[in-house]
Amino acid sequence: MTNENESFFQEVDESLRQDQMTVLAKKYGPWVLGAIVLILVGVLAWQGWQSYQQGAAREHSVQFEAAQQMAREGNLAGAKAEFERLAETGPAHYRVMARLEHAAILESEGDLQGALTEFDAAAEQARDPVMKESAQLRAAYIVADTQDFEALQTRLQPLVESESRISFMARELLAIEAWEAGQLDIARSQLENLTLAFDVPQAVQERAQVALAVIGPAPASTTPADGAAAPAPSEGETK
Repeated sequence: MTNENESFFQEVDESLRQDQMTVLAKKYGPWVLGAIVLILVGVLAWQGWQSYQQGAAREHSVQFEAAQQMAREGNLAGAKAEFERLAETGPAHYRVMARLEHAAILESEGDLQGALTEFDAAAEQARDPVMKESAQLRAAYIVADTQDFEALQTRLQPLVESESRISFMARELLAIEAWEAGQLDIARSQLENLTLAFDVPQAVQERAQVALAVIGPAPASTTPADGAAAPAPSEGETK
């Protein structure tokens, strides 16, 4: 085959390929273009949403700080109303923080039941584990003053069993309230755990050691190990 023939066939082959590409482009091009447009629209929409979220977060941050300033200045009524409003609007984490602040004001005013309700609502709403456990512990402190030991123990048990640093404060509260309720075995168990755990904050560990020293060790049993009563002394031994 001459070079001219090879060149001719190459041109024909290239022409056929171009025709096939043209057909494919006409057939699938609109779909590909539509997919690209959808992707671009999605990216732009996401960027717009992110920008809106950031703007909303900044706005609520300013409003939240303004409410805190009112509380610091003694305007509790104004701060309470503002936190109550912020607890129902805006980004989720700001709603939780506003609910916590609102609960704290209610507690300072002596409305313990209202504060307990708000702390419970904040714990239920919170996605961040630290904020959730903080709300649960604040609620437990109120329960310690208003309800019996069993109710407090039920609330604290999930915190005690957690591996967070808040669990140490939960153990300490449980130990103190168990001590006051006469549940000395529970108090000793929790305090001993605090003195032995290597990652307990030093201040908490020192308080636990002092409390253990005050409570004292568990009384030794005078009953023999097999449960039988100790033999009575013989007549010769009594003389």
